[in-house]
Amino acid sequence: MRSALFLAWKFLKPKRSIVSLITVTSILGVTLGVAVLMIVLAVMTGFTDLMKQKLIETQAHFQVVSPYGIIRNSDAAVKQIENCGAKAAAVLQSPVLVQYSSRRLDTQVVMFGANSSDLAKYLELDKKIISGKLDLDGRKVVISSAMANRWNIKVGDRIIIHSAQKLTSMVRFNEQGAVELDKSRGYLPGEFTVSGTYSMGKYDFDRIIMFAGIDDACDQFDLLWGSATGVFCWGKDPFDQKELVNKVRLAMPGYRVITWQEANRQLLGVLNVEKNMMFFLLIFIVLVAAFSIANTLITSAYQKTREIGLIKALGATDKFVAGVFVAQGFLIGVIGSICGTLLGFVVLHYRNDIISFVSKCTGRDLFPKEFYYFNELPANIIFSDVAVIVTASIILCTVGALLPALRASRLDPAQALRFE
Repeated sequence: MRSALFLAWKFLKPKRSIVSLITVTSILGVTLGVAVLMIVLAVMTGFTDLMKQKLIETQAHFQVVSPYGIIRNSDAAVKQIENCGAKAAAVLQSPVLVQYSSRRLDTQVVMFGANSSDLAKYLELDKKIISGKLDLDGRKVVISSAMANRWNIKVGDRIIIHSAQKLTSMVRFNEQGAVELDKSRGYLPGEFTVSGTYSMGKYDFDRIIMFAGIDDACDQFDLLWGSATGVFCWGKDPFDQKELVNKVRLAMPGYRVITWQEANRQLLGVLNVEKNMMFFLLIFIVLVAAFSIANTLITSAYQKTREIGLIKALGATDKFVAGVFVAQGFLIGVIGSICGTLLGFVVLHYRNDIISFVSKCTGRDLFPKEFYYFNELPANIIFSDVAVIVTASIILCTVGALLPALRASRLDPAQALRFE
C-alpha cells in the first residue's frame, strides 16, 4: 500500500514542474465543491437553528387556548397550569388599526396585551428595549423600532388605536340585506403613549407586534378584565416537554394545548426539506469534480505508458498498478477536501463582511431582512455534516479513478516498451 501511495504521489508531481496544471485543476474542482456544499449546509443549519431560537424567544413553549376564542377567567386557567408544573401568563392578542397621523393608518399591527412583569420575566422584553423603557401602565404601549421608523415617531409621541370589534359594531345589515350605519352607537378610539421601542431581531415579529397592558387591551376590545385569548406556558426544556404538555391536557380537557413545534410545523418542515434538497443538489458539484478526475487520470495513464510498462516489467501486478491510480484519485480527494474545508471555514467566518462588501460594490442588499427575517446571515457548522461531506467527496473521487485504473492495469508491458 505504501508503494502504491508513493508512486501515486510521484505521478501527481511531473518532472518539469512542482505540481502539474492538470492536478491543480482537479484539486481545485474538489475544493470548490466541498467548500460550496459546506457553506450552504452551514447556512441552512444556522438559519434553522436561529429560526427555532427566535420562535422560542417570541412565543411560548406551548399555549392553551379556548375553542370559543376567549378565556373569560384567565387567572383560574393560569393557576391550573402552574399546578401542573409549568410557568404561565395570560395574553390577549388581536389585530388593530393604528392611526399615527391625521390621515395615515397602518392595518398590519397586532396588539399583544400582557402584564409588564410577565413580558420581562418570560420574553425578556426589558432586555430588548432600544429606547425608553418597558412601561405599560396608564395606556402606554411599547412598539418596535421598525414601527417607529415606519411611522416616523419616537418615545413620548401619541398614537390612536382603532379596534376592529368597535368599528364593526357601528355597521350592520338591515332586514333587506343592505348595509347601514348604526347612528345610535359610536365610540372613541384608544389613545396611547409610546413608552419605549424594542427589537427582537426577528423582522416579521418586529414588523407587526405592539405590546400593551392586558387590562388596556381588554378595554380596547370591549372585554371584561381578566379575559385573554390564550395562556402562554413555559417548561424547563422547549425541546422535551411531552410529559408536561400531556399533563396540562389532562388537567384542562376543554382547552386546546398547542406546542411551538405544532404551531410552526409547516415552517420547520420546509426548512428541513430545503436542507436535504440542498445537499442532494450540491453533491453533484463534487460528482462533476470526480468525473474531471477520471478524465485527468485517463490522460495521465496514456502519458505514463512508459512508466507503467517499466514497473510491470519489473514484476508489478495488475492489482498493484490499478491501486496506484486509485490512490491518485484518493489523494486528490483528500487534498481537495482539506482545502475545501479550510476555505469553507474562512468564508463562513467572514460571511457577513463578504456580504457587506459585495452589497457596497453592487449597490444591492444581498440579504434583505424583509425576506429573511434576520439582521445578518446565520451559520452553524455541524461537524457531522462536514464529516459526511468530506467522506462523500473522498469516496466519489476514489470511485472516479476506477476506470483509468482498470485501463492502466490492462496495459501490456511489451507494447508499452516497444519503442523504448
